[in-house]
Parts: sequence; C-alpha cells; structure tokens
Amino acid sequence: MQQSVNIAICEDEAAETKLLCDILNHNDIKNSYTIFTDADSFLASYERDKYDLLLMDIYMKDSMTGIEAVSMIRKKDADIPVAFITTSRDHALESYRLSAIGYIEKPVSAAELNNVLHLAMLKKADAPSLYIKRNGALEKLAFSDIMYIEQRGRQIFIHMKDNTEIVCYEKLSELSSQLPAELFFLPHKSYAVNLSYAMHIDTDLKCFVMTDNSNIPIKRELTAKARKALERYFFEYTRSRL
Repeated sequence: MQQSVNIAICEDEAAETKLLCDILNHNDIKNSYTIFTDADSFLASYERDKYDLLLMDIYMKDSMTGIEAVSMIRKKDADIPVAFITTSRDHALESYRLSAIGYIEKPVSAAELNNVLHLAMLKKADAPSLYIKRNGALEKLAFSDIMYIEQRGRQIFIHMKDNTEIVCYEKLSELSSQLPAELFFLPHKSYAVNLSYAMHIDTDLKCFVMTDNSNIPIKRELTAKARKALERYFFEYTRSRL
C-alpha cells in the first residue's frame, strides 16, 4: 500500500494555487493537501508531524515572508521537508540555511514539483515505524501516524491519525517491543497509546482522553505511571520547541 504525502500549501495567488493543485491531483504519488492563503493562518494551525511536506511561497501580500515563516517553524520543527516557491532566486541561500529540499521558480513545473514529492516520500519512508504482517505481507506504519493500538481477541486494530483503522492478526504483547517507550504507553493489556495524541488523563474515569475524543482505559495500578509518562512527554515536547 502506497503511503500518502500530506501537504500544506501556503500561497496567496489563486492562479498559482490552482496550478499546484492540478499538478498534485494528477500526480502518481498519492497525496492530500491543505491550502493556506497567508503565513499567519498557517502558523496559527501548525502542529508538529501534521504534514509531510510544506510548499511555501516566499512573497505574500499582507503577510510575513515565507522565509520568516519557515524560520519560525524551524524553531519548533527541524524535520518537516520544505520547498520554497518564488518568482526570484534572491533567497536561495537563505532557503538552504533553512534546510529546504527544493527552491521552485514560478510558474511551477510538474517535473520540479514531482522531484520534491519524491524527496518528501523518501523522507517519510525513512521515518521510525511499526512493522506489521497483513494480507501475507510485511507493512510499515510510521509511529507518527498511529494514534493508538487496540487488541480485540486475536485481532489488532490500529487507529491512525487520519481516522482510518488498520486491522491485522497480531498480538499487542509482541508488537509492543517495537514501540519506543518515550512515545508509547501501555495503560492496559489491550491498549498502547501514542502520547503525542493524548490530550489529558481523566482521573475520574481513569482513562486517556485522545485528540479524537476517544477514551482509552488505564488500569488502576498504572494510573500514576500513566500520569508521569504523559507529563514527561509534554515536558520533552515543550523543551524541544524552545
């Protein structure tokens, strides 16, 4: 199964946005995208690991420049692949300083955009992942895409960040050896929670409350450990953004 590249497009010119969308809609690489018409709205909604690629216009009316916006992003996220889109090569040196994977001149060509998509796909494919056996084949799921894992009988249900569900015949007790302890917590013999998608712990109900509002039960004797694990994750995440 081919992975999909989730893209943020920050572009304020309607014609250029349409061109980008037309190229993406007809690309061999599976993708989805969200459009922002200014850098401020993009920054306001930005979350780490939300996108696999950022296509950023350098010059935008009534907004900070793309260079300024990506400089702010890099303080929070050093990893997201960024490709700048521009009418000039004046900022090429700055773009490389910000670890851009592409510097595309307008009008955008399908070939140049395709190269950037391939680089983003390669980076995503290299991301830390969980390996499962499904339909007779080994499948790779990026940890950052997994919200939580649930065991029901002989089946494993992997709840993904895009609200899809992957089902396979595995044992959580065996899969858990692949899960990094700093990112995943097992609050119950039937669940593994990705702490980056946990909003808080409901102490009355004794459960993790996830970003999709689902409740993941915590065994009474693991409540204190669950709280410490989530606090530690929040501390490390906050420190990484400073």
